[in-house]
Amino acid sequence: DRSPCGTGSSARLACLAADCKLKPNEEIIQESVIGSPYRLSYQFSKNGNIIPKITGQAFVTAETKFIFNPQDPFNDGIIL
Repeated sequence: DRSPCGTGSSARLACLAADCKLKPNEEIIQESVIGSPYRLSYQFSKNGNIIPKITGQAFVTAETKFIFNPQDPFNDGIIL
């Protein structure tokens, strides 16, 4: 995967905010494992949580088609 990791980037923003190393709306540049850059910033919500903002580029690299057999009893998945 060459895209940014939203979960990891959000966690990094939360840590930087908690350590007062990044101010709200201040931007940093993060790179993916292959060097694709993307921008990270955050704002605080009304209750003090961070709202991350991750900006970058994405490109369609594949398209797939799902085919379901009407006789498959688990077409809609399994609910336990």
